[in-house]
Amino acid sequence: MSTLNWILLGMLLMAAGGIGVLTTRYLALRDRAEHLAERIHSIYPLEERLAEREPHINALETLAQAASNGLVLVNHTHDVIFINEVSLRIFDLPADWREYGQTLLAITRQHELDDLLRTLFSSYETSLSEQVVIRERTYRVRLLRTRAAGEPYAALSLEDISELQRLGRARRDMVANISHELRTPITAIRLLVETLQRGTMKLPAKAAPLLEKIAAETDTLQQMAQELLDLAMIESGRAEIRLVSVSLHDIVEEAASHLHEMALRGKITLRNEVDPAQRVLADAEQVVRVLTNLLHNALKFTPPGGEVVVEASAGPEMVTVTVTDTGPGISRAERDRVFERFYRGDRARQSAGTGLGLAIAKHIVEAHGGRVWALEPSSHPGAQLCFTLPSANPTD
Repeated sequence: MSTLNWILLGMLLMAAGGIGVLTTRYLALRDRAEHLAERIHSIYPLEERLAEREPHINALETLAQAASNGLVLVNHTHDVIFINEVSLRIFDLPADWREYGQTLLAITRQHELDDLLRTLFSSYETSLSEQVVIRERTYRVRLLRTRAAGEPYAALSLEDISELQRLGRARRDMVANISHELRTPITAIRLLVETLQRGTMKLPAKAAPLLEKIAAETDTLQQMAQELLDLAMIESGRAEIRLVSVSLHDIVEEAASHLHEMALRGKITLRNEVDPAQRVLADAEQVVRVLTNLLHNALKFTPPGGEVVVEASAGPEMVTVTVTDTGPGISRAERDRVFERFYRGDRARQSAGTGLGLAIAKHIVEAHGGRVWALEPSSHPGAQLCFTLPSANPTD
């Protein structure tokens, strides 16, 4: 008889009342001990199989840690069995999260999640899905019920959909803004055409100004359609950007030449203060477009007698270009929004335009590996818009 059988036999004898009772129960106890020993030995192959599966279990745990969603495994008493690193960040938990308790509610402090878990375990449903706000961010929570070793468990997956919601609002805002921007020129064209249809064509002197207005409104529609197409191509990556060494001073000069007449009409001084020796790695045609949009925006809001200045400062890798005007400036609340599509700030509400110029400029600059931003309001009057481009000048 093996040592394990003797131990089991001893335990059984002690449970039966003592070593002295051997006569009538010995054979029965021996048979029971051997039966238990056989059952114990039958477990060993299972342990071997579990040992073989341990690498796979570790791989699954690694996979859960690498997931972009928060994952939590909970048993039927709401005790947390497993929680991945994403979930720790979601709930702002340390690595030793068990010090907060064992249950989902104690660890996460989220009553809504605990209520969903209670509903899942008490219903016939095997899965639930709900949106939950956690620390000011919105998550799509999916709960799946399963059974293991006869016990019910629930797996929770938390997907952050805050950015999707923001993009959804942006799409809705864009549709509303497009409708608004298109309505103005279309209405103007319709009214002008109706006026001409009422017989004004018989009076050429009166018809000519109306036709000029129709042409101007048509140009606005054409510009909007072209800018929408350009923006779609840039955002989709279909717009080609060829980076070559070009003179930044010459690019500013070309952009300024496009707006020379606008500056004269507004009696505004347009100055190029960029060092002629400064060169950047850029697609000259695209950067001219960026500066044209920024300069047009600056001239539009600069009062007569003011000035618009373009300057550049070189860093080790990037060159920062600054367009400064002497207009009303940009408020702190609007600094982060002026580059959004169709955004019309307080200073832009009374002016004409598509609201796409700065958005296009932003995407072109980012395609060059740079960034664009509005400086905070300072003692200097007006607005200051900046963007960066890769430097082509050799550095020490």
